[in-house]
Amino acid sequence: MNLSISNSNQTDTESMTSRKIYAKTIMTTGLCMAAAMLIIHLILLSMGAQSQGVPGRVNESRDALQQIVREPEDVVMFFGSSMTRAGFSPRKFDADLQKMGKQVTSFNFGFGGLNPYFQDFFSRRIVEEFEESDRRLKLTMIEFNPFQTTTTRWNRARPVLDAFLTLLASDKELFEIARQDITRGVRLFNIKYVRANISAEMITTFFGREIFPPQRRQQFRDDEETIAERRRLGRLLNEQFDKDYPNYVDSEWSYEWRGAGTIPEERSAETLALFDEFYAVSQTDARMKNDRLSRIRSADIEELNFEPLLVEHFINIVKNFQRVSDNLEVIMLPKNSKWIKTSPEAEERLARVIAQIEAATGVTIKNHQSIPEITSDMYRDTTHLSRYRGDIAYTDFLVSQYSNIL
Repeated sequence: MNLSISNSNQTDTESMTSRKIYAKTIMTTGLCMAAAMLIIHLILLSMGAQSQGVPGRVNESRDALQQIVREPEDVVMFFGSSMTRAGFSPRKFDADLQKMGKQVTSFNFGFGGLNPYFQDFFSRRIVEEFEESDRRLKLTMIEFNPFQTTTTRWNRARPVLDAFLTLLASDKELFEIARQDITRGVRLFNIKYVRANISAEMITTFFGREIFPPQRRQQFRDDEETIAERRRLGRLLNEQFDKDYPNYVDSEWSYEWRGAGTIPEERSAETLALFDEFYAVSQTDARMKNDRLSRIRSADIEELNFEPLLVEHFINIVKNFQRVSDNLEVIMLPKNSKWIKTSPEAEERLARVIAQIEAATGVTIKNHQSIPEITSDMYRDTTHLSRYRGDIAYTDFLVSQYSNIL
């Protein structure tokens, strides 16, 4: 009997020892994981991961919505891609309308890197803010960007898919995803509340490119003299910016500038002359050819094989804004046809997609791709309008088109 009691005590002791080991192991693992996450957060914070690029511009513009809905004048918004960001000057737009006796406050909500899937969620956040404040948009202009709606574009967004989704989606929308796919739902909430909207794929992709940078496919190259002059003028323009804006506070989306950039009236004659020189050595055949090839690889810009999912989400964008807009226009921005030449098959695919969007929304898409007011020398590359040339000319065109409804 004593032997039985002894064996029992020994078993209890071993069991307690095992539980302590397990507890220590779990605690140690948990502490290591917490330390690892803290290190990651500190690294991301030091790199400005949430305050730069797409996340920074999105966050700053969303923070501004509470102020936008309190604007005393009628509010105008142009919502779109980086082409909108480059091509629309809201302060120029407002100043021209003011000369006509019309008071509006306009905003540039153009964002590079957000395809219609992400833009759909972003537009929901904007519309919610207007609805909660019982405020409406006098005019909403929405850019339909064909090459941002392709399968190629969708596939290239996969490394940032979950990160951008958690940045733009509400908890209710994430719960709906979790209801359909619990594994993905848990991952999304982990990214949002533990990883500060930065997914593991986003981190590994970034550092992977830093360690193993992709080879630049420069099939064409300018001569050394042109390259040196471009760098010299770039440095001078940076110095002139500091002179013209000594109190400038760096931001991705400036409320003071309505989400866009500077206007010619604010710049010195010396600066504007430097820009003319800079464009002369920047818009070379070699750079344009390389940029065209880059757009073909990254966006299928000339064949336009559309991704049905992105088309559906663009339709959602239009329907979202229709809820809070007195006037709504869907627009295709000017196209640099000197360099980008879509195939006949691509034009047929584009026509079918346009018809699909128009049928689903009841809105006729305005095609500004080939307006005579915009010429090939008004682009900074094969897609984006240039500062002080293209953006001013296109904004003037928009004033002429929409001043009668404001």
